[in-house]
Amino acid sequence: MHIIPVIDLMHGQVVQAIQGQRQHYRPIQSQLTESHALLDIVAAILQVYPFDCVYIADLNAITRDTKYPHHRDLIAQTMQVFPQLQWWVDAAIQHVAELQAWQQIGTIPIIASEGLNDIEAYHMLKQYAPEAVLSLDFFAEGYRGPAELLNNPGLWPANTILMSLPAVGANQGPDLSLLQQMQQQAPLKHFYAAGGVRNLADTLALQQTNAAGVLVASALHQKRVTTRDLVHLASLRH
Repeated sequence: MHIIPVIDLMHGQVVQAIQGQRQHYRPIQSQLTESHALLDIVAAILQVYPFDCVYIADLNAITRDTKYPHHRDLIAQTMQVFPQLQWWVDAAIQHVAELQAWQQIGTIPIIASEGLNDIEAYHMLKQYAPEAVLSLDFFAEGYRGPAELLNNPGLWPANTILMSLPAVGANQGPDLSLLQQMQQQAPLKHFYAAGGVRNLADTLALQQTNAAGVLVASALHQKRVTTRDLVHLASLRH
């Protein structure tokens, strides 16, 4: 199972995500480093394990912040320091021009359902970025995005994230039922579970449910998923 660390960026620093309540996000309190800087956080995460990919949520872009619209330059600078990494970036992309700007710096764009105004926007973005990863976004009130996208698994790419925002930072475990539901609808897709992982047991439960991957943040920074755990999980992939 592919383990991908998540980094949430807001106003130039890494923050702690809690249940999708972005107005309450604060600078991250990590046991890996005292820094809130993206460069230092990535370096600290790679001290735990040689990950091959990171997931960035650009919260300024997602929330359409007018003063600080995105972190593209900061991410591009950090990518140059860690050229071995693949960078998945969710910037709530809505238009082809935005998409191309992120492609130009070498990221794998995330097409997030919550950022789409309609299904036509999704089709247009996929046309220009067939490599893009889809994120189906679920909030406390349920799925957010075009209904046609959720109801038509044929539109989902091979790699699809199931983003369970109510589980993020909530210390309640991942949403296994959502994963199983989606697998029944699209058994050939590769689903990445996002939100709720607390420890090794949660990652093993996701693996047993045949998740292709999992996105992890709090458990890494609180040292509840350790180097030893990650080495063990990697051994199970072979």
